[in-house]
Amino acid sequence: MIKKQWCFAVAMGVAASLLAAGCSAPSSESKKPVTLTYWDFLDPSQDNPRAKALKENIANFEAANPNIHVQLSVVSLGDMLNRLPQVAAAGQTPDVFKMFTPVVPQMAAAGAYKPLPDQATQVTDWLRPPDNLVNGDGKQVAVPYEYRTCQLYYNEKILKKIGAQVPTTYDEVVAVAKKAAASGVTGFGTGFSDTDNSAIIGTFFDCFMSQVGQDIWDKEGKAAFATPKGEEFGKFLTDLRDAKALGSNVVADSYGTVADGLANGTVAMAVLGTERAVTFSKTAPDLKWTPLPMASTGDKTGATIGWTLGIGSGSEHVDAAWKFIEYMTGPKGAAEMATGGEVPTRDITYKEPYFSTPEAKKVNDIAEYVKSNSKPHTYSDNWTALAAGLSRAGQSLVLQGRSGSDFIKSAQDAANK
Repeated sequence: MIKKQWCFAVAMGVAASLLAAGCSAPSSESKKPVTLTYWDFLDPSQDNPRAKALKENIANFEAANPNIHVQLSVVSLGDMLNRLPQVAAAGQTPDVFKMFTPVVPQMAAAGAYKPLPDQATQVTDWLRPPDNLVNGDGKQVAVPYEYRTCQLYYNEKILKKIGAQVPTTYDEVVAVAKKAAASGVTGFGTGFSDTDNSAIIGTFFDCFMSQVGQDIWDKEGKAAFATPKGEEFGKFLTDLRDAKALGSNVVADSYGTVADGLANGTVAMAVLGTERAVTFSKTAPDLKWTPLPMASTGDKTGATIGWTLGIGSGSEHVDAAWKFIEYMTGPKGAAEMATGGEVPTRDITYKEPYFSTPEAKKVNDIAEYVKSNSKPHTYSDNWTALAAGLSRAGQSLVLQGRSGSDFIKSAQDAANK
């Protein structure tokens, strides 16, 4: 359900430098007053760096483009996934919307996107190729808005208390998590709730499959990860269960509750996205991060994921929509979002003055980590079914004592229904 709408009015007399920012080539639409509808899960009224940066960016874009007014609707990812196919069928999509990388093909198959205009091909400095952001016809429908991948977070204070070293393999994670759990905290945080689209287990699974070199889908788009490599993920979860190292509420825990547990010192370790690193560094000084542990095969290279921007299939303002996307992913807009911890997606952005300041060190470090420890891959159009299957399989693993191989097979079957 759409919660709020925000309209950013623009004062007259803005600086000439702002008027020059984020402008594309003139078009028939360039002088006409346009109201762009935009869906984003961030609420600019909130008091956090990412929300403030979004608010600032929209205001700056409107100042640079006085004829374009941005009407922002705050919509959760879950609501977007439910609503976009419906509004696409009715021809009433927002002009621009944000979407999580793994779900782009699914929303494209539902008809939510309009292929990007020719101007999009002129942007060639993406840090990661956007080849996976296409529809069934191979036409690009979205561009990367921010990058992230997975890393292991650990509470340094807890590990010192139990006399443990930072683990570098998944077997070591289990051993350290067992000792941490014996000390009275959750040894390893994850969750099998599907209330947030199974975000934590889905993201971890995605990165683990990348690590061990296991394709999630075959060439026909059918889930095909119930292999010895895939089963190692299930074995890791069962080892944690048997070590009594999972949280007492793991069947209902979500991405947010695990992140909160890390921040307040009740969770010793967890695999989460790099997007949490900047906030954790400011609010939880005992939390540190390190590359993903090694499995028995593969390496430490996770999946390159993140948020994207695309144009709705019902948009009648394609030129203005692309101009907005171009600004938000361009050097000025992306540098502003980096102040909130986002990792920009274009090489040119890192030439902005902000990235030479001490304040940008954390974002620069994360960007380098994403570049050296992740890679993008193609997704099929059934990500939400797969993610929900992972949650249900995880619940059975905990409540019914199912095996790791059962976990993997159950999740694969759910994705293929």
